[in-house]
Amino acid sequence: MTKLVFCSCVAADGRKFAFLTDQPEVEELFDNGYKVAYKDRDGRDTPELLAHWRSAITVESKEFSLLPEDDQIPGNVQSAFNTMLSHLVKGIDVFFCDYNLGVEGDLPMCNQVMDEFKSTDFVLFSCADIVGTDPTVQPYMVSYCAPRYQQGSKLAQQHRIYCKTDPFAFCQAINAIVVQRQKDDLTGGHIRSDLDPYINESPIDKDTADQVLNRFVESLRSNNPDTVAIGYSG
Repeated sequence: MTKLVFCSCVAADGRKFAFLTDQPEVEELFDNGYKVAYKDRDGRDTPELLAHWRSAITVESKEFSLLPEDDQIPGNVQSAFNTMLSHLVKGIDVFFCDYNLGVEGDLPMCNQVMDEFKSTDFVLFSCADIVGTDPTVQPYMVSYCAPRYQQGSKLAQQHRIYCKTDPFAFCQAINAIVVQRQKDDLTGGHIRSDLDPYINESPIDKDTADQVLNRFVESLRSNNPDTVAIGYSG
């Protein structure tokens, strides 16, 4: 059994980060990655000290079992995931997410949401089919970018980073995204809230996040033969 962990955090410079996993122990790696990446960006003259979040909330779901490995994600589970992300991504600049959230197989959950929410940069971890399964030879990250918007000069680039599940890799992913965003700002590739209104909305609150996470968990339970077999009701 495991549970979802969702964090919504405001960085020292005001950027909004989110983190979503079915591996609770990875939350600390994400936190450490940020604190190192931002230790020289927090406006303090103390480079030897780690950065802190300006604010943060953490929400945990009910426990559930991962869906058994299969060739594809059930359609209703993918739909439930997309619905969940549409709530969690509001106002978020950088979203860290388990590549195969809620399932045992190495199946991509985020492809559709990355295409839909172009004003957010995505970092996906636990993606063995891209970075491999051997931690000793895994690259820290494999990075792609795509134009954020089809309108205009297409200067702004959306980061899509597939990342080793490691605090240094998370740190490097954050650095890459922050630097790219700064570069885009200098060349006119600004975030367009007129094209993506969701990015200008307030991030989700703790109570609503709890409801959203558990609705997705229920979709996983309803598709899990092990859960059905034992008559699990939560």
